[in-house]
Amino acid sequence: MKIAVISFTREGSRLCGRIVRGFREQGQECDGYVQAKFLDGRQEAGIRVSEEPVSQWTGRMFGQADGIIFVGAAGIAVRAVAPYLRDKLTDPAVLVCDEQANFVISLLSGHVGGANGLAVRTARMLGAVPVITTASDVQGLTAIDVWAKERKLVISDRELAKQVAAARLDGEPVGFFSDYRLKGPVPQGYVSGQRFRENVWVTCRTETPDLVLGTVMGLVTDSAPGFAADSATDSVTLRLIPRVLTVGIGSRKNVEAQKVEDAVRQAFEKHALDLRAVKQIASIDLKRDEDGICRLARRLQVPFLTFSAEELEAVPGNLAESPLVRRVTGTGNVCERAALRAVGAGAIKEAGAVDSASAAEASGTVDGAGAAETSEAVKSAGIAEETGTTWELVVRKERYDGVTVAVVHEMTEIGAEQE
Repeated sequence: MKIAVISFTREGSRLCGRIVRGFREQGQECDGYVQAKFLDGRQEAGIRVSEEPVSQWTGRMFGQADGIIFVGAAGIAVRAVAPYLRDKLTDPAVLVCDEQANFVISLLSGHVGGANGLAVRTARMLGAVPVITTASDVQGLTAIDVWAKERKLVISDRELAKQVAAARLDGEPVGFFSDYRLKGPVPQGYVSGQRFRENVWVTCRTETPDLVLGTVMGLVTDSAPGFAADSATDSVTLRLIPRVLTVGIGSRKNVEAQKVEDAVRQAFEKHALDLRAVKQIASIDLKRDEDGICRLARRLQVPFLTFSAEELEAVPGNLAESPLVRRVTGTGNVCERAALRAVGAGAIKEAGAVDSASAAEASGTVDGAGAAETSEAVKSAGIAEETGTTWELVVRKERYDGVTVAVVHEMTEIGAEQE
């Protein structure tokens, strides 16, 4: 978190310096801004001279800092930030601290922006009282947006998130479902495996398939909520989306960027996967500068990884081969091998065939998965030795107008960073 602190008086400038020193000693990136006349010629690490109007400084910090601390009156902060407020999911955390360090007020972006947590940290450092006014914190409840942010989960629908939060504030139970094992308990006040009017579902999917999805805290999720089911009832489901999907892409040279994006979107729609769950894109090194793939990676804001033909050939498994692709690239399957290699599946401790519902798409199983007596042995799965993460090839090589797409799903354990 990048923190910016500003003060307006001599007394406030002393406290500004104290805050900056405290955060820097903790290894936090923090800069303080004071007027030159209050420095008396002193130089201090992290303290910068600023003579620009506070409104102009605030606008600049809104684009640069994750947290802004005003040392002074709350009214100054309110007037300064007002023109720049846009969205609770993107606005930085804003705090106000009085010059005597009695109180540290979480003023803006308490949950997603992290102002509440920053206020507590700042107050602890100064020996001050943190002032938190968000309803869930006052009532001692878990705010679902904070819970999601701590675990780097994407909120599917902001309005649904508000509805779920309101239900908890009104004392109503909320159902909780997860396709992944959790580190620690479900959020306080949420009921695992039971469906209510409002529900939360940790998933990379957009709807519930006919088959069993996985586990809900160790329970079978044949009752996992989905939008299709919700349409016939009064219940709603907020999805919290982890970045667990790796997209492998192969293509003709210089294929149009729109065709690359359309291919991936079609594959995701076909398999009811959410694009916001994409963690990374992978291909062969020959495609390192392929404009269409690079543009998609930028649009999704994910890394684009490439591997040599030799690295892709080292990925074990009985994968669909193309003689033409092998002649051109040195490997007979780019999209599947690249996706598997990106999740560390180049070395497999153990593997097994899973989900026989898509048998028609399969051409075999990963080495060690057990012999496939017929084409009914399908999607490959295993445990990457490099990461220990269980993975599943959920989209086998599919072709869309000169572009091939494969998707690997990492069945990771969901936990907060501090867990």
